[in-house]
Amino acid sequence: MQSANAWKQSGRISIWRYTENERNYPGWHLNADRVGCQSLLTLLDALAADGAGSRSIAITAPTKAQLGVPNNMRGQATWVAPEKLRFTLSPVADQWSFPPDLDPAAIEVGSTWLQALREGIAGIPEGRGDYAIGKGSLRLWFWW
Repeated sequence: MQSANAWKQSGRISIWRYTENERNYPGWHLNADRVGCQSLLTLLDALAADGAGSRSIAITAPTKAQLGVPNNMRGQATWVAPEKLRFTLSPVADQWSFPPDLDPAAIEVGSTWLQALREGIAGIPEGRGDYAIGKGSLRLWFWW
């Protein structure tokens, strides 16, 4: 776990869940600036190199502009966001777990999900999004 332990977060990373209109906007939602996206990609690469492990990420509450992109209830839907997110790479290849808990918020994924997660994060600065990955009811949505 040497690579992931050496990782330093940079940029802005926002993750939130809606508490209104969850039927149309289920799960978690991710937005980050270009530097934050690159930082997350570096972390994923480090965890992949280590083969497993976890790191905590500081989360910035989403701005009004960010909430306007998914436009849930014209950007006025209530939401909750954690202060930190624990990201874990599981040794179980098909693992996907992202429960609704805020304290702490925690996502655990296996290697099967890494490519889709990388593509989603890499697409944010390019204006790609409005789709989710994962399994079960708590998927992860990407927003530019």
